[in-house]
Amino acid sequence: MKKPSDATKLVLKKSRKYIAFRGLCSLIYRGIAMITPILFSNAVNLITAGKYKSAIIMSIIAICTVALFRLFDIICTYSWHKMYNSLFDNYTRIGVNKVFDNSLYSLSRFNVGEFLNIMSTDINVMSDFYCNLIMRLIRIFEVVIIFVYFFMIDLYIGIAGIAIAIVSISIIYLSSKKIEQLNKTKLGLYDDRNTIINEFLLSIREIKAFNIFNPIKKRIDDSTQEYSKSFLRQRVGEDIFKFSVVGLIEISRWVLFIYGIYLIKVGKMEMGSLLIIYNYFTQLVDGFSEFATINIGIRQLKVSENRFYQLIIYSSDKIMLEKKYKFKNFNIKFEKVLYGDREKPKLKEATFTLKGNSINAIVGTSDSGKYGVVDLLLKLNKQHEGTITIGSLNIQDIDFDYYYKLVSCIDISDKFLNMSIKDNLKLVNDNFGNIVYVCKKLGIHNDISQLKYGYDTILNSKDDTLKPNTKIMLNIARILLKNTKVMIFDEILSSLNNENKRILLEQLSEMKKNHTIIIIDNNEAAIEISDNIVLLNDSEVVETGTADNIIKNKTYKNIINE
Repeated sequence: MKKPSDATKLVLKKSRKYIAFRGLCSLIYRGIAMITPILFSNAVNLITAGKYKSAIIMSIIAICTVALFRLFDIICTYSWHKMYNSLFDNYTRIGVNKVFDNSLYSLSRFNVGEFLNIMSTDINVMSDFYCNLIMRLIRIFEVVIIFVYFFMIDLYIGIAGIAIAIVSISIIYLSSKKIEQLNKTKLGLYDDRNTIINEFLLSIREIKAFNIFNPIKKRIDDSTQEYSKSFLRQRVGEDIFKFSVVGLIEISRWVLFIYGIYLIKVGKMEMGSLLIIYNYFTQLVDGFSEFATINIGIRQLKVSENRFYQLIIYSSDKIMLEKKYKFKNFNIKFEKVLYGDREKPKLKEATFTLKGNSINAIVGTSDSGKYGVVDLLLKLNKQHEGTITIGSLNIQDIDFDYYYKLVSCIDISDKFLNMSIKDNLKLVNDNFGNIVYVCKKLGIHNDISQLKYGYDTILNSKDDTLKPNTKIMLNIARILLKNTKVMIFDEILSSLNNENKRILLEQLSEMKKNHTIIIIDNNEAAIEISDNIVLLNDSEVVETGTADNIIKNKTYKNIINE
């Protein structure tokens, strides 16, 4: 996306049927609102002329019009909600998709509070603005029609209307930039407040342990007060701005009403025309109020769209691969890869190959650079020098969606969604037969079957009594069910008991014929089973080769003995 409006254009395109429905309803609704005062004024004029029967008929027509007006009021409200939901959903989808495509480096530019605020408040601002824009533009068009009507009634009334418009627009223009700055400040303080509250919730255990609740509470109170003050300044500023315009028009209405009485006295105006002027001035107040609201809304929209854009702009430029593209092999090559700060890189000029259709082990201490290898293989960060290829293709040139059909990774985490075992596994493979088959191969089918609800057991619930090792194997089941060409096992073996470890290694030995398997682990069993080993130390490649080579290396001996 080249600019903030590109995201909006896409959202509006996806919501066009709801926009059309909203536009049609709004046009009919406001059309009825313009006609109704004319019908009532005609009824008054007929009464004045002594044509009572015609006046009654005209009044009945006017009453029916009012009923129709109220009906379309309900329909318009419904159309607003349909359009709002569509816009909000589409903005959210774009935001979530782009965030998923972003690197961790890009996302690190945003604190938690700011991210949550963008995905809620800012999306709400954008959706609300475009939902109301159609009606507001129609209301402004009404103002033009009213001015034309004023000129038709009396030249001086028309001139007065134009003068009021000029003064009102001047007030709006002079106030708009101040409103924009106030809104920007308010959103920034709101981000800060949300971040502090989130930190409080995530660190509640530590806060209790160290008895530091009072200073944390003071931070929350201070940030809340700052936000409240900023919010008040913004709302007061907006109200002064709007009431200045509305107040001017209200005063003008009564001045022109008195002038209308004079015109009736001298026989230049009918009573019905004066009532139309009075009623239309009410609509004029609403119209200029909408003009002011649009201007405020545009300023708020500008801030929110830019914030939203900053979140999604860092997404990768996708290069779609042809479906017919075939990899000659799945060798993964690192060539002179520098990752991290130059002063203290996570990988330093690393050159090595992870062989396809083989088991590859990456060995080293926690600060050796092996986790940097995982980050890069998962495309969690694009900020590196050198090249990383699968086959002959640079991984940065592979579309994210396509790439993650090729590469998958699991670690010791047993985080599952709050749904059944079956549904968690169906997220990666929809075939329940395959799920049962893999669970049997991993030796956890019986453990699951013995649960009260079996595969329908909700994970992380009171009925979930799975052993820690079983949960890790359940996590392993996910990567086996996904069945990607490249599989990364991050510190898995060290967390398993001997039996589960044996089962997993047997499965990996069978699978290596058709997969590139990468084990990030210092476990001796991982070394023994691996066809190719990369030994890292201090962010550099120390040695590559087979187990026979590596186990003799001094660096490896030091790692094992730690």
